[in-house]
Amino acid sequence: MAFTAILFGIASALTWGAGDFAGGIASKRSSPYAVVIWGDIVGMTAVSVLAWAVGDPFPSWGSAVYIVLSSISGAIGIIILYRALAGGQMSIAAPVSALMAAVIPVFVGVIVDGWPKWLTMVGVVMALIAIWLVARTEREGVHRIHWADVRMPLLAGVLFGLFFVFMHKASSESVLWPAVLLRISSAALLAVIALFTRSSFAIPRTQWWLIVFVGIFDIAGNIFYVLSAQTGRMDIAAVVGSLYPGMTVALAWLILKEKISTWQTVGIALALTAIVMISI
Repeated sequence: MAFTAILFGIASALTWGAGDFAGGIASKRSSPYAVVIWGDIVGMTAVSVLAWAVGDPFPSWGSAVYIVLSSISGAIGIIILYRALAGGQMSIAAPVSALMAAVIPVFVGVIVDGWPKWLTMVGVVMALIAIWLVARTEREGVHRIHWADVRMPLLAGVLFGLFFVFMHKASSESVLWPAVLLRISSAALLAVIALFTRSSFAIPRTQWWLIVFVGIFDIAGNIFYVLSAQTGRMDIAAVVGSLYPGMTVALAWLILKEKISTWQTVGIALALTAIVMISI
């Protein structure tokens, strides 16, 4: 696989992980709907200016269908994930959702593009194991994951997996405008849901810097993923991008002082090894 594609995939993992960390923090004091909607507005405003400046081609109606499907999957998935992040440990919710997000594109990629070379496939399997290991926590000396901890992240992961597939199809003609249109449709959909559920759109003044962080880094992750998928394979790009929990866990450890267990450390090391194998 092209080394450039791996670099783009790593960039998507880092920016997505940082964005999700900020989104989880913001969702502790604000409605997840408000966090995502305002983050979408910030992200699409910045990237629309960039797309206009560089002359990025506007997508066709065919691509627009995939943009809508991608936005529905991603918007609902991110709301579910942010609720999970706000209600439990980040070091559980983010990795579990990432595991499912990676598995679905792998199946689709094998069906559409065939099996990758054996060393790459070994790296993919190692990456999936790494994501699972990072999800493990120590409770009373026993490694265990409870259903209550993972059911919402699992559902979010399924939706993220569909997001990966649809977003790749939507970005076959351009890179930046699909990301902008994705944010517009996502914000509109979530605004309707928020109105029906009577959720607040308010963001405390002290948290606006987090919203800017969420918006910029989340849409940057989308763009880096598209570039990775365009320069390599969609399934491999999704797997590398799905290693974003490493960034989320690292920030949770550094800022929130959440404990990183021995299994999580092993998982992070395995993820780095997997990236090397995929890039060979």
